Amino acid sequence: MPQLIDITRIVVGPEYLTATVHIADEAPLMTSEDLEGTTRVYNLLPTIINHACTGDVGETFKDCMGNTELAHLLEHVTVELLARTNLTDQIIAGRTWREVAYDRTFSIQFPCVDDVLVSGALSSAVWIVTWAFTGGAGPVPDVDATVQGLAQLVRSLGEPQEDLDRGPSMSKKII
Repeated sequence: MPQLIDITRIVVGPEYLTATVHIADEAPLMTSEDLEGTTRVYNLLPTIINHACTGDVGETFKDCMGNTELAHLLEHVTVELLARTNLTDQIIAGRTWREVAYDRTFSIQFPCVDDVLVSGALSSAVWIVTWAFTGGAGPVPDVDATVQGLAQLVRSLGEPQEDLDRGPSMSKKII
């Protein structure tokens, strides 16, 4: 499966995880350029259309899913995976914007409820979107197993450890 989305940078701060992603030249930039791929994502995650979505054409993601940037779809897939883990009471929402200086490059920001959880969900979302927009070949992503795996990973790590010299271990990381 070709890599359509590269995560080129992740910055984890005390409140947000911000990822810089690059959409490959051969990938569609907009969901409207591959409605079959968009439909594959919807079929895996039908509740994605109910997400609140500000700054676009309507109030929910349903209003723009058929004609939005692939990076924006990636944001909502990540949010859906995060929400399905049930590991936080916090409402998870993301924000996507185009990096003006770089063609096909976007920043996506999420509240950093747990850096391992958010980065794992983002990585899983890249895999799902790539599968959907490369013809849906190979095994269909098992969303429930993915969510269960993310939750088990986070639970296995326990509570973040304090480093007396630097403060909380999740205070800032750049990957």
